[in-house]
Amino acid sequence: MTPIYPGYEKTAGPSYSTLIYHKPTNSRLLFDLGLRKNWQTHLSPNLFKALKPYGFEVKCEKDVADILLENGLSPDDIQTVIFSHHHWDHVGDTTRFPTSTSLLVGPGYKKKYLPGWPVDPQAADTTSDLYEGRDTLELDFSPHDSKTCQIGEYQAYDWFGDGSFYILNSPGHSTGHLSALARTTASSDSGRGGGDQEEATFIFLGGDIAHHCAVFRPTEHYPLPDHISPAPNDNPRTAPVTSTCPGELFAALHHARNEPDGESKSRTTPFCWVAGLDEDPVEAQRSVDKMLPFDSDENVLTIFAHDDTLIDVIDFFPQSANDWKAKGWGKLGHWRFLAPLLTHGEV
Repeated sequence: MTPIYPGYEKTAGPSYSTLIYHKPTNSRLLFDLGLRKNWQTHLSPNLFKALKPYGFEVKCEKDVADILLENGLSPDDIQTVIFSHHHWDHVGDTTRFPTSTSLLVGPGYKKKYLPGWPVDPQAADTTSDLYEGRDTLELDFSPHDSKTCQIGEYQAYDWFGDGSFYILNSPGHSTGHLSALARTTASSDSGRGGGDQEEATFIFLGGDIAHHCAVFRPTEHYPLPDHISPAPNDNPRTAPVTSTCPGELFAALHHARNEPDGESKSRTTPFCWVAGLDEDPVEAQRSVDKMLPFDSDENVLTIFAHDDTLIDVIDFFPQSANDWKAKGWGKLGHWRFLAPLLTHGEV
């Protein structure tokens, strides 16, 4: 991202994998598979060479398959694995799943990235063992398909045909990059007798659509407040209700602060733009911009693959995320990305 504020030079990021269970069809999907436990011996030497200058430190003690088995599910229970994209920290190890588990990828994926290393000796980010012996399906978001639709500004695909899980076309970081929108609670009558409805809630699964919350926060729909509570550097599970931090401290650091109307812009425009390890930075920024209305909606929780700010906010499998709004995850996590600006002495 750019600009880089002091405190944002380094980060320790997770690599999330998300289990989606669809009760009407008793089917289970995985959105991304994170890292693979045997990455040191089974990834392309071309990848290690490319990663060396970045100084990454990698730790992976379990495959997603291990986590499923430890919690009462089998890899056999997974019908489809959706890859947000082809990078090694998202595709995991599909060899731990039966060949009946299919893969779903985005437009142009197969032509550009398959067959992977070592079948393609020059390949780096993906390996051929992931795809061998199983179906790899490629969405093309064809307008002739009855499940293709429009969600906000995204081309979307209604996977189950009932509005419970949409796959979103969000290219830029890579060819065929996919995001998803999963419904966590349905709209319902509040029971007050006046026909009031409680709106449905969703989780936006972003993959690598962004690598930091600063590229999509704040916005005019969810501006930087006068007082942030709990303070961004407090643990949201233990911080007292009275823990607050003035929003002006952060607004004063915003890149737009000295521009015309800078006081307003510093509270209503994202701190940063997309930049870096993206195949098409312009398209990547477009995909992020399309996400802003979702992230600004109180009924949508945004989770991208490497968001470390949510680690001590959200619950992990085998616990469910359906009640995220009732637990306040959205409000608790929204401004936590600002914490490094406090801890590095900038405010």
